[in-house]
Formats: sequence, C-alpha cells, structure tokens
Amino acid sequence: MNTTNTIDPTYIQYHAVARHWASDIDFFKIEIVFLHHLLDDHFMLLSGPDYIDSLKGIGKKFLQIEKDKYQADKELMDYIKILEGQTENLVDGHGELLAIKHKQMEHTMVHLNATYRTLKKELFALVIALIQDRKRQGLPAA
Repeated sequence: MNTTNTIDPTYIQYHAVARHWASDIDFFKIEIVFLHHLLDDHFMLLSGPDYIDSLKGIGKKFLQIEKDKYQADKELMDYIKILEGQTENLVDGHGELLAIKHKQMEHTMVHLNATYRTLKKELFALVIALIQDRKRQGLPAA
C-alpha cells in the first residue's frame, strides 16, 4: 500500500505567515538602528526646553519597543521551531495547540507593528518640527 504524507494547508499557511513575521522583525532591527541614528544626530537640539518632554517620551517608547521586539523575536523563533517540527498533518491534538499559539503570535505582531509605527511617526514629527523651527529662525537644521 502506498501512503502519501500530505502537509496540511493550515500548516503551510502558519509557516508562511511566521516567515513573514520574521521578515518584519528583521526589518525592524535594521530600521531601529536608523531611527537611533536620526535621534542621535538631533539629540543636542532636541534636548532643549522646547523639545525635552517629547524627547523623554520618545526615549521611553524606544526602550519599550526594544523590549517588545526582543520578546516577539524570541517567541517567534520558538513558534517557528514548533512549526518546523510539525511536518505531518495537524492531527493528534497538535492543530488546536498550533492555532492557539498562532493567534497569540498574531496578537503580538499586530501590537508590535502598531506601537512601532506610532513611535516612528512621533519621532519623525518631532524631528520635522525641530527642522522647521530652525529654518524659521534662519538657523541650520542640525
């Protein structure tokens, strides 16, 4: 008798989504370095009285996003290991456990994306305000 092991379409979908999330986290790692450079380049001017409160708020959010990114990356790597160990059909009770873990990862990634985008918008808005204020005063941007 010839038996064929088929891979459950749900597993394929979970794996594809997990790889997409891994790509997102890799991009965050690269882009956060850029955002730190942007902040460093304007730090002295942003430390002034007009911007210090916003700078402190962004600094706190940077710390939190770094923690969230690290935790999401760790959880995602664990999830991918689980997925890669699941090569057969999603039977024997594993399907439900994977569905729960997938939903948890989905929530984590949605939260990470949303908070990251908010932080990025706030940082860009702060730097733009600084540059515009300096231009109005006839001073160089940096």
